Amino acid sequence: MYPLIRSDWQTTLYRLTAVLNEPVDAVRLRYAVFGAYREFPEYKVVLKPGFFWYYFDQTADLPEVQPDAHYPCTHYERKFSVSPIHVYYKDNQLSAEFSHALTDGNGATMFFKALLISYFRITDSPAYAGPGTRIPDVSARLEDSYLKNYDPSVPGSKRGPKAFHFPYKPVSPGIYFSTTGTMPLERILKTAKSNGATITEWLTAFYISTVVEMIHDFHWEPAPVVLNVPVNLRKLYNSETLRNFFVTIMPSVNTKLGYFSFEEILLRVKNYMSLEVDKRYINQQFKRNVDIEKNMAIRLIPLVFKRIIFPFLYYYFGERQYSGGFSNLGVFQLPDDLRNNVAEIRLLVPPSPGTLIKAGCISYNDSLSVTFGSLANERELERRFFSGLRKAGIPVKLSVNY
Repeated sequence: MYPLIRSDWQTTLYRLTAVLNEPVDAVRLRYAVFGAYREFPEYKVVLKPGFFWYYFDQTADLPEVQPDAHYPCTHYERKFSVSPIHVYYKDNQLSAEFSHALTDGNGATMFFKALLISYFRITDSPAYAGPGTRIPDVSARLEDSYLKNYDPSVPGSKRGPKAFHFPYKPVSPGIYFSTTGTMPLERILKTAKSNGATITEWLTAFYISTVVEMIHDFHWEPAPVVLNVPVNLRKLYNSETLRNFFVTIMPSVNTKLGYFSFEEILLRVKNYMSLEVDKRYINQQFKRNVDIEKNMAIRLIPLVFKRIIFPFLYYYFGERQYSGGFSNLGVFQLPDDLRNNVAEIRLLVPPSPGTLIKAGCISYNDSLSVTFGSLANERELERRFFSGLRKAGIPVKLSVNY
């Protein structure tokens, strides 16, 4: 799906950034790229077009280390024989962008961790595999866990109703705004726990609540407010794959029914997530997605026509159903002796022309960073979200690229 929907707006690229405590050494970073790929040779590929589908082909070339001179997640390559990973540097920031065609956030964080360890420990020994680290064998790393856990007897999941979308115009291609709020991890964790929720549940509810307030205050047409929340499935299915292996759940409230308070929204989100993260419901998404892949009529459509059809399918069965997205990659960890070399880790999710605004978060050491990526000129959602956190007693330090 991901190579088929790529465009100047829908690049399918997402970014991990490490804010170092010193300027990035470009020469050292080039050596670090070698170290990271030595640990993850399966990512040493280029994307190529076939007659029916795109495919990955092994390559001896490594991506160039480039100065970060353009908006993030926008360097869309129209030619396809290029690496699905891009490495950038600017001042004290070291970034890597990943095509979702290659892997999801779990695979990306593993590679990024290897890149950072290799950067700080340039040696002839393996960069990533330290004492007590077990590297899965090749078959486990390359496993198609969707196909392995596919149950053809399960009924497929149904398409949801059209969700609320912000009434904004998208910016020109090549522009992607980011707003990062960094906050004390202990403070946000304490706030979530005091409400009997996880950080993901609390922030998801807070995001939905902010959108609900905007619909109410601006007198926009009421509609379901739905967030797309990815769930990493590796623990649930005992998988060690480095390929994509996630599904999305969609907590929501329907503003057509009236106004919802934050407390009401949080209760709905908590109950929804506790019910939906269940193999029996997740298998329904496997069924729908794998059925499309196995469908002989779809398989036989030449690639040139798939490139026309699939973006519409992606919107109709995907982005049409949600108002935005919120991804939590959890805790990012480095070895103890390297922790003080990095001040902050950030996640920027892929640009989305269907929803315009999405957010992602990741925690490192004692802080948590929430980053909104936006294809709109308006900043009302970001302003309300972070000012709302401050009103809730959570100090926030902002960083923007506009």
